[in-house]
Amino acid sequence: MEIQILKTQLDIYQVADRLGIQINKYHKAQCPFHDDKRPSLQFSKEKQIATCFSSNCVAGTMDVIGLAEKKLNLSTHEAIKWLQQEFGLQDQKPIEAKPIPINYPKLFRVFEGNLKKSSKGKAYLEERGLNENLEVGYNGTAWEKMKHCVIFPLKDKQGQITSFYGRSTVAANHFYNSNRKGLYPGYPKAETETLILTESVIDNATLQQYTNHETLALYGTNGLITEHQEAIKELHQLKEIILFLDGDQAGKEAVKRNGEILQSLKPEIKLTYIETPENEDINSLAQSHEPTIFKHLIDHRKPLSFSVESLDTQLKPNATQPKARLITTNPELLYYQNCVLNFTVLGGIKITGLDRLRVTLKIEHQERNHLLPIRHNLDLYNNGQVEQLGQKVAEQMELTTQEAITAVAQLTNELEVYRERRLEALKPKKEINENQLSTTIKQQCMAFGKAPELMKRINKLVGQCGIIGEEKNRLALCVIASGHKNKATMHALIQGSSGSGKSHLMGAILDLMPKESVLCFTRVTESSLYNYGSHELKGKILGFEDWDGLEEKAEYAVRELISKEALVSSTSVKNEETGKISGAHHTVYGPVTTFACTTNGTIYEDNMNRVFVIAVDESREQTLRVIQYQNDKEAGLIDERKEAETREFLRNFMRTLEPCQVVNPFANKIQPAPGIGQPETA
Repeated sequence: MEIQILKTQLDIYQVADRLGIQINKYHKAQCPFHDDKRPSLQFSKEKQIATCFSSNCVAGTMDVIGLAEKKLNLSTHEAIKWLQQEFGLQDQKPIEAKPIPINYPKLFRVFEGNLKKSSKGKAYLEERGLNENLEVGYNGTAWEKMKHCVIFPLKDKQGQITSFYGRSTVAANHFYNSNRKGLYPGYPKAETETLILTESVIDNATLQQYTNHETLALYGTNGLITEHQEAIKELHQLKEIILFLDGDQAGKEAVKRNGEILQSLKPEIKLTYIETPENEDINSLAQSHEPTIFKHLIDHRKPLSFSVESLDTQLKPNATQPKARLITTNPELLYYQNCVLNFTVLGGIKITGLDRLRVTLKIEHQERNHLLPIRHNLDLYNNGQVEQLGQKVAEQMELTTQEAITAVAQLTNELEVYRERRLEALKPKKEINENQLSTTIKQQCMAFGKAPELMKRINKLVGQCGIIGEEKNRLALCVIASGHKNKATMHALIQGSSGSGKSHLMGAILDLMPKESVLCFTRVTESSLYNYGSHELKGKILGFEDWDGLEEKAEYAVRELISKEALVSSTSVKNEETGKISGAHHTVYGPVTTFACTTNGTIYEDNMNRVFVIAVDESREQTLRVIQYQNDKEAGLIDERKEAETREFLRNFMRTLEPCQVVNPFANKIQPAPGIGQPETA
């Protein structure tokens, strides 16, 4: 019998019991291999091993076979035979399982659906500055491979998904399929004239958000594999390739190496490279700089020379190694890995009380798996506690005290930076405005706005974003939402029966508006709207998914924002110097645009003269249209990337709109109907 098969069929706790070793509730036993007065033989159910931690014992770490060997004083072969006989195991050959073909397109649709429901996946994308509109999914535990990974699809020449790239959300790891095929984000278009090569998939996904050029991801610094080269050979209109790799030593050497390959592959085209700042990559630049940095770097790219001396001068290596990284995907479970130890911060950290940094740590050795982890609670700003922890770690992890304390100090620095980022994120975000859009985008939006039949073309684009049917409703809602910058705003109440798609319609329309202008709520407490900053709601679109569930006082606050364009409340404030409490008033200014969903608009009489009531289409024809769209989407007939690009274009178009005064020369010609305004007679 093969040893691995034997191990899978035995439990070390049962083997210990058969050998007469009694394990207590703390998973420990008195070690039979030395004079053990206090239990020092530690068992692990998860790892199926037993380890004696006594300095007086040489037993070390044992699996089921090793435990039987030492306890019965047998050879390995004899121990295996004894275990087979004792537990009635028969010799058997391992069965080779036939691999089941993977339907990558279908599996990726599952991952896309998972991402919409996964807070962990969304948090990772947000942390890396990646837009959910990218073609991306998330695998929690649905697929054994690439667990807890954000998934990016690799595609063949026909645009079909042929394998995956996975980026772990819980550790600094990434994965490809063992039989990797395809390119990311896909084969470049045949008419491509300028192509940008990036070092990684994450960098490529980042750059897609900031450039209109075709991009192609290399799979690390090893660079151009055969499939990359074949794809580039097919680009007969190609004029330039731009190498945009990392700013470290490996990235600079890869520019030289790949440049030489490209020169021999396409000697007629122009080759340039981007001087990425030292130790930065595309994704880190996106997180630490304004988006305009990419246009600046691309505009200032440099021609790639191919003399050895010239290349060595251009791409002087930098020996600085990348720092360890704090993984913050789950705020309640932070991970930090330095060169020796792995730290897990259980429960995360508090961002208040900057005079302390209290944490609960789980500390593990990276290589010595037989060493049990240390769990410890302390304030990292308390030198005495840090020194005690350092001594404890050094003793149990077989390090010097200085190595242990240094590792804890590095963790402390990373946590401080993380806490500063968290505090910065709580500050009001800067709104994207027209001036931050590239000249190309602004020109496209301007041309779109000046062309004839604007409303008809907007309605067509809205339909291309996946809002099926509802032609009149979707255009009306889009017009109402687009006026959120005006001094006089409009408001919509979307009415329909339960499950009719009213919330989906509202969400889809608001997704076409600039994200910085939209606030959507599933619940609003009675006083929460009064607590916003004075100008925090001004010019925003407020979406209420369930108006029927709104508390009465919250509903009143919304009506006041609509009618009076301000909320004024009286509050109590305490003078920090004298301690005296006095009254003060707080004003939250509008105007705002509001969207709300209800199953019965007529019960809100006070709202009727303030809003446009939009009834969703609940006809059978509309239901069939939606079903057909969903079927086409599942069949891969819908270009979701094109939908995402259209949504982003409409958002940018809305950003370029500015309020203007409209004069109606016929306004004073309107007269009330006879009888209106006259006193009633008895």
